[in-house]
Formats: sequence, structure tokens, C-alpha cells
Amino acid sequence: MPKYCVIGGGLSGLEFAVHSAARGNEIVIYDAGPDLRKKHVHFDARVLEGDEKKVHWTADERWAIGGINERLGGRSLCYHGVMLPIEPSALESWPAAWQERLSGPDGLYRQLQEEFTREFPEMTQRQPIGMPLLHVPQAAVVTESGAFSSYSPLYHLEPFIRDGMIRIKKATIAKVENRTHGFRLIDGMGRTVDQESFDKCVLSASAIINNRIISTSLGRSTTAHVTDHYCIGIAVKTRFGKRVADFRHEMLWHGFAKQHDLNANIFVVERPNLDSGDRLLLLMAVMEQNPQLGAFSQLHCHVGREQSSLEIESHHSDAVIDNYNRLGRQIVEFACEQLSADLAPLFDTLAERSGAFFGSKEVSTLGLALEGLGSSERSNVYARFAFPYGSYEHESCTHPIGGTGEIALADSLEVTALPGVYAVGPGAFPRLGIANPALTICSLSRWLASNI
Repeated sequence: MPKYCVIGGGLSGLEFAVHSAARGNEIVIYDAGPDLRKKHVHFDARVLEGDEKKVHWTADERWAIGGINERLGGRSLCYHGVMLPIEPSALESWPAAWQERLSGPDGLYRQLQEEFTREFPEMTQRQPIGMPLLHVPQAAVVTESGAFSSYSPLYHLEPFIRDGMIRIKKATIAKVENRTHGFRLIDGMGRTVDQESFDKCVLSASAIINNRIISTSLGRSTTAHVTDHYCIGIAVKTRFGKRVADFRHEMLWHGFAKQHDLNANIFVVERPNLDSGDRLLLLMAVMEQNPQLGAFSQLHCHVGREQSSLEIESHHSDAVIDNYNRLGRQIVEFACEQLSADLAPLFDTLAERSGAFFGSKEVSTLGLALEGLGSSERSNVYARFAFPYGSYEHESCTHPIGGTGEIALADSLEVTALPGVYAVGPGAFPRLGIANPALTICSLSRWLASNI
């Protein structure tokens, strides 16, 4: 029986593990975090010991220092389950074989969409939506009690664990070594993690941590690309117009509008009316750092004798900055047009007057935007918010399929410099595209489980 190790127990690693074990393979999952959270955590802000965000890199001021949560289940336990395919214009940057595997007539996108639709009613439109919005397919469910949950392969582990096909071990893996009898795993102190050896190794930590493991395994420093989605939005308080749709849960988007000329989608949700009777809407634009407008940021993995370190050097071309600022203006124009309202900014800032939002310290967080609207007596106003670049947790393109850098993957998802080692997750994307990456993450992991 083939035995594979999986390093990282997030969405990509668990998805591979479940579908590989279903094919008769023995899987051992190594994850640095504890098994403290069993179900979707929604906006659970508690900091549990061992489940904190760990910062593993340094960066300049244009990349947010957010770190990653180390927990079994990873981000699949707190995400909204949006399942959008990468748009065709971005998918053209992928190798032809992967374009067919993902979006062909019998491709993985169609297979997974059909599967998720059977289990999650939010994958299809359940209620009429106003404005020119498309339905947001979400592999999510809201129970009769109002509890929210979205898809996670974590919920499918139990029968495989019971049958001994999947085992889970807590460990922080620094590198992999291919020895005479198979792969062995080494921790940060240079110690062999245990005495098990494996036929193949699958890296499924974050895009950034995967690169650190590859660099340490190669024994040399490397430089690779890295990117994330930009996110800028507005919270709107208005008396105008009819509701977009009935509110059911703040994690369920009512719809989205394609703004592909600006490399973005605008997501819309209308929350319950305020005590004043005013409507409250959130419009959040998610924008790609389009590589046709400038180079990605750089991820430097420094490998020394004692330890390795990570450094991110952010890069934003003038064209990308212009695109971001245009999107910041467009989201207000879109809201005014669709709501038939002349919206004014709640805060008269220099960034608002100049339309130069990129890098502005005046653009607040979502919480402060909502707080400002709630405490204001004014109506037909909006407040801006943004997620700093690098904090949206869609880090991607660090070890791309078909890439030409120091770290890249073959079409088989095998690390070209480490035969027998494979990598999945958004780090394998040649281009991130505009869409949320979950559907593509699941597709890559399932394909590897069937073809390794």
C-alpha cells in the first residue's frame, strides 16, 4: 500500500488526504497546529493557546504582517465558501493541460460545482436579487437556528481515521529528505520527526511556508514571486431604494458584479436596517495584481546553517496603483448608480478628495467604517475600508505550475528540483486571477489525489 505524507492540514492538504485515502493510499498528515476547533468558527476572535497567528516572515511596509493561523483545518474553518472558477482571461496564463483539466467540458470545475450543489443549496440562487448582480455560489449552509457553516474536508476525516487510512501528527516540518527507503521529515532543529518513511511527499502548507520547506530541502536560498488580492470597499448608509434581497446571514453574499476591466469583482451584501430605518450595505471589491500591469512582489527564502528566514519585498507598479485607485472611485460610482442615490463620504479625507487611496493611512478597517456610520446621524453616506495587501490570506504564485523561476512545478504538480515531492494550494497558481481561490484549490488537490 503506498504511503504518503502531507505537510499542512488546511484546505488543500486535507482535500488531498481524504481523496487519496479513498483510493486506498495510507496518509499521514503533519500539521503544526492543534486540533482545537472542530467546526466552522465564523468570526470567533478568541485566541486559543497554540492556535494563534504565527508570523514567519519580515516585509516592507507595503506588505501586511499578518502571519498564519496554525490549526488543523486551517482557513477552511473560517472562510465563506465562495466557489468561483478562475476567469478565462487569467486561466490563459496556465499551461494548456491545466486549462483543460479545470475548465474543459468534463473538467474539475464542473465536477466540483455539481458535487457541491448537491450538498450546499447556497451554490444555486435561492432568492431574487436586485441590482445587476450575479449569484455568488457558496459551498455553505445556514441552519434553521441561524448557524453558518461552509465546506471543509475536515468533516470527512473520521471514517478514514477510524479505518487507519489517515493518521494525524502534530509537528512543524522544516525540510524533507529522500533517503534510501523513502522520504523522511526533518524539523527546525535538524531532527528526524519520526522513523516513518514515505513513498511521496505532498506540501500543502501556505504558499509562503511551502517555499521555505522547498528552499530548506534544497539547501539553498531562493527568490520567487508572491502576490495576494487587494481588497477595498465601502459601507453604505442610505434611505434610497428597495432591499437587494432578504438578509439571512452576514457571511452569505447577496451577489457580485464583474468589474473585469479593473481586474476585480464587487461583492454586495445588505445587512438588516439600522435603528434609524436606514439601509446598511457592504460593497467589497476584490482586485487581482494583474501580472500584465507589472511584476509581482518577491519572496526571499534565506537558508543559513542554523535556520532559515523569509522576507517579502513588495512591488506595486504605477499601472497597478492606478488600477487600484480607479477601482476605489468606481465602487462609489457603482453604488450611487445602483441605489439611485447621491452618496457622500462620511469622512472628508485627503485620499477621498484626491482619489488616491493606495497606501493611504486614512482608509480604515471595516469595523471602524461600520462604527462611524452607526454613530453618525447623517444618511446617504459611505465610509471606506480596506484589507492591507498581504493580509487577505490569498497568498499565491510562489511555486507556479510551469514556472521558470528557481522554484516551480511540473504539470504533474511535482517540484521540478525535488522528484517525488509535490505541492498544492494557491502557491501552485501561475496566475491568481480575480476569483476566490477555494474552488481551484480543491481542484488541484483532487487531481493530485487521482494522479500521483
